[in-house]
Amino acid sequence: MRSRNFASYLSVEEVAQRFRVNSTTIYRLAQRGILPGFKVGSQWRFSPTILDSWVAQQMKPTH
Repeated sequence: MRSRNFASYLSVEEVAQRFRVNSTTIYRLAQRGILPGFKVGSQWRFSPTILDSWVAQQMKPTH
């Protein structure tokens, strides 16, 4: 089985910096299931690839 590089996952603080919002906003969105992420113990982690897909999905017209 191939091991993944867990260093490539982003923390709440890194996602907040990337989106230029407060880390509280990232916690709130993740807890509500709006922002895709997962918990390792008590800490949230986010995949940069999945976040990029999520952003692209958010930008689609909703007409």
